[in-house]
Amino acid sequence: MSIEVRHVRKSFQNFTALDDVSVSIGGGELVALLGPSGSGKTTLLRVIAGLEIPDPHPDSAVLVNGDDILAGDLRQRRVGFVFQHYALFRHMTVYDNIAFGLTVRPRAERPPKEEIRERVTRLLQLIQLEGLANRFPSQLSGGQRQRVALARALAIEPKVLLLDEPFGALDAKVRQDLRRWLRRLHDELHVTTILVTHDQEEALEVADRIVLMNHSRIVQVGTPEDVFHRPASQFVMDFLGHVNLFHGRMDGDQFVVDAAPGAPEACVYARPFQLDIHRTEAARTTTRAKVERILAAGPVVKVELTSEAGDPILAEMTHERLRELKLAVNEEVYVALKEMQIFEEDYSI
Repeated sequence: MSIEVRHVRKSFQNFTALDDVSVSIGGGELVALLGPSGSGKTTLLRVIAGLEIPDPHPDSAVLVNGDDILAGDLRQRRVGFVFQHYALFRHMTVYDNIAFGLTVRPRAERPPKEEIRERVTRLLQLIQLEGLANRFPSQLSGGQRQRVALARALAIEPKVLLLDEPFGALDAKVRQDLRRWLRRLHDELHVTTILVTHDQEEALEVADRIVLMNHSRIVQVGTPEDVFHRPASQFVMDFLGHVNLFHGRMDGDQFVVDAAPGAPEACVYARPFQLDIHRTEAARTTTRAKVERILAAGPVVKVELTSEAGDPILAEMTHERLRELKLAVNEEVYVALKEMQIFEEDYSI
């Protein structure tokens, strides 16, 4: 089921939550709405779900497979919604929680008991909890409860699956396991899915495309590779992982680090893996720095430095490169920019 949001606006008293938002989502896509708190991503999700009504505007529309659903009956939208805090019924078993959306349908639309049983059994197998049907939520781990919440949303065979920070209450290891599981599940079911998250790593790992929001607007839409390697703005670059900021000036098409005061300024962003460390000055895109800390635990080595101007720098390198350089804390070195993203100076970001 495709989704198209056109020129949607939503205000709460004096606060604008959505400011002329438009986006298209293809059938079977898993799209992440990503952005900082207050950017509008959850409000957009709730508008698509029918839990919020957009401000009246002649150009506004929310289309599912070409049909405008804003004026339709909420019960006919067939939307599965999974919240951050599970929202399971504590007095019901896992089986009854999953079956709930089917058993409360009007009698004329309610499947026979045997069909409900078959569907719940199939979903229990899908979420790998087939032996826990008679347990109560209090007897499950957080990750298991979240899988039950997802199965309950899938039981009604939704046209669209909406996930609002579904793994936000879980610890880091469980989050990693569940998002990989969610991706495999989506590849099997191909339900059009929208995931709200503020976790950049989660969005980059799980989504087919990312809709990045800030200040109630969409600032970039693209594949994880697009938004990470080809950011549309300083905000996007800065939001998607750790970045180093270097000030300087443009000399023709070349960036010179640490421009003299009064020179035309430019900002360069470089991620830690886009930096290299040398013993001698290698190029004009090089700045001197002091090694503050070397973190060698993990697949890559992280080196924390301080530039001559007092700015922190984080570089990443292989263990082989560290052994080659024989770096030591308090040592003076040169940091070179292998790759960079240049933006005009903008202090409003």
